[in-house]
Amino acid sequence: MQRVLLAAVVTLAAWCAAADSGVYVFVSPSGRDAWSGRSAEPNADRSDGPVATLAKARDLLRAAGPAARGVYVRGGSYFLREPLALGKEDSGTPDRVLTWQAFPGETVRLSGGAVVTGFTPHSGEILKADVSALNVPEGRARQFFFNGERQTLARWPNRGSGELPGGKWAFIAGAVDAEKNRSFHYAGDRPGQWKNLKDAEVSIWPNYNWWQTIAPVAAIDPADKKVTLAGDISYTIEPGRRYFFQNLLEELDTSGEWYLDGSTHTLYFWPPAAVEGAEAVLPVAESIVRMDGAANIAWLGFTMEAVTGDVAVMTNCEGCLVGRSVIRNAGGYGAVVKGGKGCRVAGCDITATGRGGIVLDGGDRKTLTPGAHVADNNHIWRIAEIWQTYETGVNISGVGNRVSNNLIHDLPHIGILLTGNDHVIECNEIHHVCLQGSDNGAFYMGRDWTQRGVKVQFNRIHDVYGFGFVGAADGDPGKFVYASPHQAWGIYLDDCTSGVTVLGNLFYRVPLCGVMIGGGRDNVVDNNVFVDCIPALHIDDRWDAYCWDIMKQRLEAVNGTQPPYSERYPELLKMGDDPRKPANNKFVRNVVSYTRDDYRGLSTTKPGSAEAAVYNLSPFDPESTVFSSNIIFHPALPKIFCRSYKKDDGAVIDWLAWTDRGFDKDSELADPRFMNAAADDYTMKQDSPAFKMKDLKAVPEWRMGLYNDEFRASWPPPKQDIKDASAHTEWVVTPE
Repeated sequence: MQRVLLAAVVTLAAWCAAADSGVYVFVSPSGRDAWSGRSAEPNADRSDGPVATLAKARDLLRAAGPAARGVYVRGGSYFLREPLALGKEDSGTPDRVLTWQAFPGETVRLSGGAVVTGFTPHSGEILKADVSALNVPEGRARQFFFNGERQTLARWPNRGSGELPGGKWAFIAGAVDAEKNRSFHYAGDRPGQWKNLKDAEVSIWPNYNWWQTIAPVAAIDPADKKVTLAGDISYTIEPGRRYFFQNLLEELDTSGEWYLDGSTHTLYFWPPAAVEGAEAVLPVAESIVRMDGAANIAWLGFTMEAVTGDVAVMTNCEGCLVGRSVIRNAGGYGAVVKGGKGCRVAGCDITATGRGGIVLDGGDRKTLTPGAHVADNNHIWRIAEIWQTYETGVNISGVGNRVSNNLIHDLPHIGILLTGNDHVIECNEIHHVCLQGSDNGAFYMGRDWTQRGVKVQFNRIHDVYGFGFVGAADGDPGKFVYASPHQAWGIYLDDCTSGVTVLGNLFYRVPLCGVMIGGGRDNVVDNNVFVDCIPALHIDDRWDAYCWDIMKQRLEAVNGTQPPYSERYPELLKMGDDPRKPANNKFVRNVVSYTRDDYRGLSTTKPGSAEAAVYNLSPFDPESTVFSSNIIFHPALPKIFCRSYKKDDGAVIDWLAWTDRGFDKDSELADPRFMNAAADDYTMKQDSPAFKMKDLKAVPEWRMGLYNDEFRASWPPPKQDIKDASAHTEWVVTPE
């Protein structure tokens, strides 16, 4: 597969190569839009030279017509007040791709921000500045950057350090039964002291550990210690759940906090360092570049930052590329592809976004026509800093797109989120995700029988934590328990996900489950390596009303019993009269290894607890589920929890009893003989008993993660701080 990828890169290199002749436009911070743009430097009499703006360069390319070849941007900083818009008239052809790129060897920074100057003293360490001339977009401003770092919107409690994941939190003291989706009770007296709530918000995890939101505050009643939000939110607000207030001038009380008064256009800021010689930036442009209906454009080698929304957007484009770029400090996603065909986001470093990393959305689900979009070789980390759930490293939807060789880590929630059909997720490395939420995974998809044909293959998934609310503390209803690891899995096939192939992946230190099949059928888990995953495989069922009502509606929405679905996925015609049954799943040719003899306290699955290290089947369909040709290694005799579908026969049984029931008859209990497990090298030695199993192959570790080529923004990637995710931690908290 790596050879295939390299061949694709060679093709892209040729695709982006400069032609022998044609019109190139040069842009420079020292240029003038009155010049021709035909040279990188002004000529001797300074009558000609580079232009000053990207918009002027675009106009000159349009005027050049078929002779246009591309734009070179000289090093320096460019501040855009609005996105550069590229449309159909700015397109190249497959044989003449128009390339916008940084001048070789020079760093080009494209900022959608406005520089704030003129700070004067306000109170104590707090400074203020008049930003009325900057035309900051109306509404709640949630971003401000100082020397390239995101600053903290004034909040209570202060973010702090060494606290729970995500910093310091307040906790709901009590629900308001009459308006549970809008109001809650707080503890202590601090919120009742605030005089000005016109911009106040709460960032809140109101109930479940899988959903966070930000909501405006309508009122605070100090007598009742009650907060009322401006409208209902999606879930009820329950005692013990975490939240903090933000956007409060009265809580600007520590270094790095800020507040923008929209009515007076005054920015208040407690700088973490001297403002003299520093750069303070408020985002004003929605994006840096927006391609709409364009084709055959390559956008390469830029540092793009400080926007209110998504940084680089390709809508209904064909054959366009965003590559070799540093993308950071955004309110939305780093790069977004919507509609069109055959676009790529390749080799980018994406970090410090308010939402996620990359969106790939293309292809027609009604006709199963592929979009053929690709996210390849990107480094995505520390994102979703404002909106934290379902804002993922890569969000892929539609039909027939690919996510490959990305490094994704240090995320509050899901690594890769998928909807749609026939996508390929391969050769990625995902670790330290689900750091602030749970009931999620490094990879997640769910809630539609018809979203089939997905391949999740050759990925390295490790150190998946999960963090969340457990419940009231034993014996003290006024205190609450949070824990990590908590309900997070490697590959999560949620709510009846079906027809997925999980092939050749490496899982280690995913302490609560390697592959979770939540009520689905026709899934194949084949030739993977699981190390210290408890269990390696989980299967269960889902409730009748969900399977019968919601899933059937989604089946009907795409005419799932008619072509092309009935031809592409004939299993949809075999759902039978009990589609709730988790039927026809396979776990074959896998290696499952445990390096410790005591995993107690790690598993949150009650049946069998951590003793059921290999499989947790609660329930499964014993008539159609296949377990075969696996290698299992455990310091003690492995145990399995199993319960038959619609039967009350759940029990923890040992390996011998399991094989006596007819499962894993041709599997073996044996040491797989890893090369160097202590160094996370799970290559199996040549004499490994795994290779004696029929058709079991070595997992291709060398294909996983980033690789170096001309489209990589940086190399090598920074050394990763790999912390063991398996250590169990609990926090007992009290609302205050």
